[in-house]
Amino acid sequence: MKIGNLLKKEHIFFDMEAGDKRELIGKLVEALKARGVIDRDKHILEALLKREGLGSTGLEKGIAIPHAIVDEVKEPLLALSVIKEGIDFEAADHLPTYVVLLLLGSKNNPGSQLKILAHVCRMVKETDVVEKLKTGRSAAEILAILEKEEGHIE
Repeated sequence: MKIGNLLKKEHIFFDMEAGDKRELIGKLVEALKARGVIDRDKHILEALLKREGLGSTGLEKGIAIPHAIVDEVKEPLLALSVIKEGIDFEAADHLPTYVVLLLLGSKNNPGSQLKILAHVCRMVKETDVVEKLKTGRSAAEILAILEKEEGHIE
């Protein structure tokens, strides 16, 4: 299960500005709705914020993976935002977050969400993918970086 295969170019966003993680998650959900990817944005936002309320999805090394399982998707849905200035995502290492990988999993296949989360965690641990993603300036560059870094962990 490769992230580069699941993430679509039109779901990659640059320089979203937000005062905090809740606002950023909201902007990502709004952007997905604006692009016609999702319909029930309020329900999805509530699910993501409810999960975030259980504990921050901000990992170490500058990445966060806000996630939720929702009825609205049939297949896992990924969106990625690169935040040039970083944001406080209440990360485990207390450092700014520069890459936010939003994941919506399907209630029909919750195991796929766990596999994706585990895969991303492994990639972050074993490569310097976040540092490289921070330098990406286009969706094509982001996808190329993911493909290359995923090749290092297989």
